[in-house]
Amino acid sequence: MTAAALEQPRHDASRDPTVATAHAAMSSLLRHGIPPSPAHFAIWFDYHAGDNVLLRRVIDTYISNGKPITEALLAEIHGRFFDTRRESEALIETSRRLNAATGEVVELLAEAGGQSCEYGRSLGAFGQALAQPAGNLAAALARMCAATEEMAERSASLGARLEASTRIVAELQARLEEATREARTDALTGLPNRRAIEQEAARLATLADAEGRPLAVALFDIDRFKALNDAWGHPVGDAVLRHVAVTLQEAAAAAFLCGRFGGEEFCALLPGHDLATALEAAERLRLAVAGQTYSVRATGRNLGAVTVSAGVAVRAPQEGWGRLTARADAALYRAKQAGRNRVAWDAG
Repeated sequence: MTAAALEQPRHDASRDPTVATAHAAMSSLLRHGIPPSPAHFAIWFDYHAGDNVLLRRVIDTYISNGKPITEALLAEIHGRFFDTRRESEALIETSRRLNAATGEVVELLAEAGGQSCEYGRSLGAFGQALAQPAGNLAAALARMCAATEEMAERSASLGARLEASTRIVAELQARLEEATREARTDALTGLPNRRAIEQEAARLATLADAEGRPLAVALFDIDRFKALNDAWGHPVGDAVLRHVAVTLQEAAAAAFLCGRFGGEEFCALLPGHDLATALEAAERLRLAVAGQTYSVRATGRNLGAVTVSAGVAVRAPQEGWGRLTARADAALYRAKQAGRNRVAWDAG
C-alpha cells in the first residue's frame, strides 16, 4: 500500500460521515507528527472531506513524492486555501466606520431639521407680535434679529460639520469598494482570485439552472512549473505566473471570467458553452500561452517553452461546484499523463 493510499478516508456506514472525517483528520495529524491546532485540523478535515480538489492534490503530491508534511508546509497551505481573516477584518472594520459616519450624517440632518423648526417658531412668534396693535415691536424685532443671527451661525457650523461628515462617508465608501476588490483579486497576477471565481460560479450556476443553459469550467495548470521554479528561482517563477495570467486574460477578453485558482493553476468559467465550444475556448487559451516567448529580463536568457495543460467539464443540471471541479481536475490530470500541453475533458 502506498503512502498516498494510507491517506484515503475510511468509509464506515455505521458512523456519521462528518464524525468519520474528523477521526480521519486527527489520524493524519498523528501520523505526520503535526501538533493539533484549529488550522491544522481544518486542512486535514477538508482533505478527507474531498470537496477541495486542489488542496487534496497538493498534499497528495507531497505524499506520493515521499516529502514530509511539515508545519511550515501546512502554514503555507492554510494561507493559500483558508486564511481570509485579515481581508474579512479589513472589510468589517471599514463597513463599521462607514455605518458610523453615515449615522452621523443622518443625525446632523435631523439636527438641521430641528433648528429649522425652532427658527420657524421664532418667525411665528414675530408674526404674532406684529399682529398685536399694542405690542412692543422694537423688542420683537430685536428678538427676531437675534434668532436670525443665531440660526445663521448654527447653520454655518452645521453645514461645515455636514460637509466634513459627507466627505468622510465618500472616502470610506471608496475604501470599502477598494477593500472588496482586493479581497476578490489575486495579489500577484491581478486576476480574480479563488473566492471571486467561486462566487461568480455560484451566480452562473443559479442562472444556468433557471435558463436551462450550459455552464462549463476549464482548469489550467502550468506544465513543470516546480522544475522551472527550482531552476530559475521564485522571482522568475512569479514573473512567469504574471505573464501567463496576462496571456490568459487577453485571450479570454470579455467573453468569460478567467482567474487564478491558486499556485500555478488557473480557472476559466464558460457560461453558455457546451462541451464542443468549451474545448475550443480552452484550446485557444492553451495555444495563446504556448505561443509566448519567455526570457529573463535582466540577462535575456530564454526560459524555454512554457505551456499549460487543461481539463474541461460541463456542469450537469444541479451539479455542485465541488463535483464539477473534481471532474475538470480529473481531465486535467489525464492531459498531464498524456504528455502535457494539451486539453482533455470529462464527458460526465
